[in-house]
Amino acid sequence: MWEKLLSLINKYPIVEISDFISIIPIIIGVFFYKSLSKEFKLLLYFLVVYFLLGLYSTWLSVLTKNNIYILNFVEILEISTICLIFFQINSQSYKRFLMITLLGSAIFVGFWKFDFIEFAYFPYVLNRLSYVIIVFIYFHTLLSEISAKNILTHPPFWLCAGLVIYSTGSVLIFLFGKQIFSINAPDKLFLQFYNIISIINIMFRLLIGVSFFVSKYEK
Repeated sequence: MWEKLLSLINKYPIVEISDFISIIPIIIGVFFYKSLSKEFKLLLYFLVVYFLLGLYSTWLSVLTKNNIYILNFVEILEISTICLIFFQINSQSYKRFLMITLLGSAIFVGFWKFDFIEFAYFPYVLNRLSYVIIVFIYFHTLLSEISAKNILTHPPFWLCAGLVIYSTGSVLIFLFGKQIFSINAPDKLFLQFYNIISIINIMFRLLIGVSFFVSKYEK
């Protein structure tokens, strides 16, 4: 069994690093837990679930069993967490309503297009466009309310920086998901683009770690 795991890591090193990278922000979040706002505690809880599901997904891969449905479920869980976080961050009622609308749309589309065998690429595209909207709304709030004295010690800023990379860096890939992530797609093509997504995911998780770290400096 361990031989199969090592073989998997050797064959897909970037993908496996991406799966396990969440342990870094989790450790940072636990260390600075008392400094985290309730919104970022929710993000920490999500990362713990994400990490555990990643372990289970890797285990299924070792057993050569299908794990795509886990990735599709995590996608729904992730967009739900982000929407709830920014629902709390935004105090204006119309912005909160927009967060709820994005949340409801993401959950509906996520389960409507849910697939146990292949990537549900349409929800991935929709969610990344939603992240762009969420970031735009956040910066509008930040500029209009001047709610942060030092933006570099403002945790939502680093989360949004990660979301910008996460969304814009992968939306075009998922837009052509039917050709890239289909079970009939060539393995080389699949791995090439999935490695890109994995690198983007690593950057996003590390920036979440930064948002946890700077929480201790925000007053």
